[in-house]
Amino acid sequence: MSLAKSWFDHAFRDRAATEQLLRPDLESGLLSQHDYQLAVDFLPGYHRYLPYIHTALWGALAGLATFRYRSRVRFPTTVVTVSAVSGYGIGLWHYFRFHRQFARELEDRQAFLLVLENVNKRLGNQSTLFPQLDERKMFETIMKRKQENGEVLSDGAELLADADPPTDGVAPSDAIRASPAKDAPTRPKSTWEAIREANAQNAGKHSSWDELRQRHERRRVSDSGRESIEDPRAQAQKEFDAILEAERKAARG
Repeated sequence: MSLAKSWFDHAFRDRAATEQLLRPDLESGLLSQHDYQLAVDFLPGYHRYLPYIHTALWGALAGLATFRYRSRVRFPTTVVTVSAVSGYGIGLWHYFRFHRQFARELEDRQAFLLVLENVNKRLGNQSTLFPQLDERKMFETIMKRKQENGEVLSDGAELLADADPPTDGVAPSDAIRASPAKDAPTRPKSTWEAIREANAQNAGKHSSWDELRQRHERRRVSDSGRESIEDPRAQAQKEFDAILEAERKAARG
């Protein structure tokens, strides 16, 4: 009960705040003009102070009584404390009695429950006030009844309790992509990794000595290739010359 009182006192702390929180549902048609005016007049009223007023009154009366009859009272502090706590409880009972009377004067109590849920969401609270109620089904029933009664509803009439929490216009995936990635911790390089990295860096670098050596190797390979190609021809020529020389000798002989 104290939690409910704390929520009402925080939400409807004054008339201006109450009007600001309830006006969207009035304009959408979810809240009637009668219930809006009744809520604006009642919710920020003096009844919110009843528990504190009763606490002070009962505590003060108990204090005066114990002071006057102090010779007969053995534990005056205990008497005053118990009286103050009792006064708070009685004031809280009167507080909710006024709320019960307010609820009876509403034209559409179901719609007002949904209005309170919307107010709760406008205050930034993600938890629901009435978890035992099927709010979506209740909302559809109220809208159907209002339409059957010929009431004009705005396109903005909605139940904020089912809406997703605000993300400031940025989707979670976009926020993740937009956030800079943290650098992964680097481990020290091993000796073999350092050698491979050095070889990779020097792979494209050649000194003038390396170029001369490679050029000499290519020339030597080219010469040996030509020799391997020309050797069969020279051998055949030598054999042909030997045959001719043998025929000449035979003709002379």
